[in-house]
Amino acid sequence: MLYKLRPLALLLCSASALCAQASSRSPSLVRPQTVSPHQACTRLEHLDVPAASIGLPTHGARVTSAKLKRSGAAEYCRVLGQIASVDPAADPIRFELNLPTQWNGKAVHFGGGSFDGALSLANGLGVQNVGIHADPTPLQRGFATFGSDSGHHHRYLLLPDAVNALRANFALNLEERRNFAHDALKKVHDTAVFLMQARYGVPPRRLFFIGGSTGGREAYFVTQLWPTDYDGVLGAYAAWNQVELDLQFIRVSQAEYRPGNRQTRGWLPPAKTRLVARSVMNACDAHDGLRDGLISHPAACRFDLHSLACPAGEDHKSCLTPGQLQTFETFATDQRSAQPLAHGVQSIPGFNITSGTDLTGSMGLLRHPFHNPIFLLNSFYYIIADGVLRYFLTGDPHFNALTFDPATGGKYSADLLPQSVASDASDADLSQFAAHGGKFLMLHGTTDATIPTNSTVDFYNRMVAKLGQSAVDRFTRLYLVPGYGHGRGVFNAGFDSLGVLDRWLDTGTPPESLTVVDNNRKESGRTRPLCAYPAWPKYLAGDPNQASSFTCAVE
Repeated sequence: MLYKLRPLALLLCSASALCAQASSRSPSLVRPQTVSPHQACTRLEHLDVPAASIGLPTHGARVTSAKLKRSGAAEYCRVLGQIASVDPAADPIRFELNLPTQWNGKAVHFGGGSFDGALSLANGLGVQNVGIHADPTPLQRGFATFGSDSGHHHRYLLLPDAVNALRANFALNLEERRNFAHDALKKVHDTAVFLMQARYGVPPRRLFFIGGSTGGREAYFVTQLWPTDYDGVLGAYAAWNQVELDLQFIRVSQAEYRPGNRQTRGWLPPAKTRLVARSVMNACDAHDGLRDGLISHPAACRFDLHSLACPAGEDHKSCLTPGQLQTFETFATDQRSAQPLAHGVQSIPGFNITSGTDLTGSMGLLRHPFHNPIFLLNSFYYIIADGVLRYFLTGDPHFNALTFDPATGGKYSADLLPQSVASDASDADLSQFAAHGGKFLMLHGTTDATIPTNSTVDFYNRMVAKLGQSAVDRFTRLYLVPGYGHGRGVFNAGFDSLGVLDRWLDTGTPPESLTVVDNNRKESGRTRPLCAYPAWPKYLAGDPNQASSFTCAVE
C-alpha cells in the first residue's frame, strides 16, 4: 500500500514554485544517491518547511540541527527542529526525526506520555516499552522514526512529576492545549513527511503510529482525525476517555483522602493494598490452570473484598476497616457523569482491584493531602487530577480537586462537554481508517493501575456496536495481557507489534498465533500466547514458561 499524501501535503516538491524556492534556499533536496550520507544529512540543517506544507495553521517549521550518528551497525541522520506557533506566546513544537542511511521506505511516529513536554525520541532510537522489541529497534531495521514534545516544554524535568500540577499550566494557552490534545500530531506528521521527501526524494510508502497512555490516546486520534495519514497503528493502554478518566482520578482521590477516625477514614497504607493484591492472587491465580503469579482470566475472578473486613472496631494488617473497604470499592467501580460527553460517552470502568491490580505504587506515602499535591508524598491520582482541574477545566491555579463534584461538575458542569469534545478520542466510527486499508492493534495489561483495563474493552465494544464484528475483525485486534500494567508489570510484555502490523499490511492476513515475551530479567524470557480478545491464555500441560504449553481459550 503506497503512502497517500493529503491535499496540502501535495505541495511537497511537486513540479511547482515551492520546489524551486526550496532548492534555491538550500541544496538539500538533491537526491541522496548523488551525495554522501554526511552531505545529505548536513544539508538538511536550517532547512525551512513552508507553512503551506503543514495541514494545520503554523508559521512553518525549521530544522535546527542535523547530524550523522550511529545506532549499532545502523547509520542515521538525527534531525532536530521546531514548528513555529501562530500565537507568539505559545511554545513551538519541538520535534526529532531520525533518517536511516539504509532506509526501507517506511516511517514510525511515536507518541508521548503523561503531560508530554519532552521529546518522545530523545535517544534517537524509538525504543518504547509499549509492546515492541528493543532489539533491533525500528531505526536499526531501517524505519525512519519521529516524535515531538507535543508543543510545550517542561522546564522541571529533573524533578519528575514533583510539580505535576505546574506541568499542566501550559493548558492556559489555547494553542498549546490544542497541540497537546491532537493538533501537534498532524503538524509533526506533515513536517516529517516534507523532510523525508527532502532527504530521500520520495515520501514514505508506509507510515505507522505507536503510542501508549497519552501516546495511546494520540494513536486513537490519528485513526479518527487523519484516517488516511497512517497505515498501521498501535494504541496501548490508551487514555482515550480523558475527561472521564480525570473525573475517576478525582473520585478515587476524594475517597483516599476522606477524613475520619481510624475506622472511617479512607487512606490505604501499603500494608492494606498489598493485603488485597495478595488475597486476590491467592484466590484466583489457579483459575487458568496454573499457579504462576498471573491471573490470566480476570473476568472469572470474583473476589469479595468484604471477606477481608475487620471485626467491629478493629484495625490490623490482615483486615480492612469500613473506610478502607469503601475506598477499595470506589476504585473498583465505575465513574459515571450526570450528562453525556463527546460521542455519548458517560462513564469509565473501575480498576481491576478484585482481579489482580495492585494499587501500592500509586498511593503516595502520606495520608495527608497537600495543596498543591506533592510527588511521592501524595497519590498519583490526586497529582494528575489537581493539575487537570486547575489548568484545563477551571482556569484557576488555586483550585483544589478535592472539592470538585465528579458526577455533575458543579458550577463547571457546562464546561465538561466542550472539554471532552476537545480532548477525548472517543469516536468509535473508524470506517474511514478501515477503508484506507489501515490496521489497528489495541493493547492493554490486565493489572493497569493508571488507566482501567476495561476502558479499552469499552472502546472496542463501541467499535463493534458501530461497525459490526466482522468489519472490526478485518482491521482491528485487541490484546489483553495478563500481569501487564501501565508499561511494566509482573509480566513485562513485549512483542514485535511493528512487525505484526507491517506483515498484516503486506499479506492482508490478520495476525494469528502470536507470542508475547516477559522482559523481566528474573523470568528468563518466559512466553505466553498473545490472545485476541475475548480469548485468554489457558494452561494445558508442559513447561509453564513456554507459550506452547497454553491455548487461547474462550469461556
